[in-house]
Parts: sequence; structure tokens; C-alpha cells
Amino acid sequence: MKTCWFIVIESMGAWWVDCEGKAYGPFDTSAEAAVAAKRIALTYGDDTRRSDVYAGTTGEQRLIWSGPAPVQ
Repeated sequence: MKTCWFIVIESMGAWWVDCEGKAYGPFDTSAEAAVAAKRIALTYGDDTRRSDVYAGTTGEQRLIWSGPAPVQ
């Protein structure tokens, strides 16, 4: 199954959510960005793909949320 990845990243002192080159943010903390990433994935995710949210603070991203599979 294809997925749409939403990744929480830190850049220039702020936290952002990136999805395929589209940036959402900035956010003050990684936790705030992670919560927003789930909301953004539900709102703007691709209807034909499952959405996954990845976040981490040490340069190592881990899956923190996975949306439901699209209805076929």
C-alpha cells in the first residue's frame, strides 16, 4: 500500500511538518508540531493513500501515528 508521509522536522530554530515538499508551520515545539501533523494528515492527506506521521528529536524519525487505510 502506498502511503503519504508527514514528517516533523526542525529547521532554523522552529518545528515544521513536511509532506512531499509542502511545509506546514512553524511550531514552537516538536510536541506541538506532532499534534498538528496528525491533524494536518487527517485534513490534507491523500484520500487514495494511508497517512503516516513520523517525528523525532535526535535526527532519528519514528512512526508516531498511522491513519486508516483508504476505502477501496
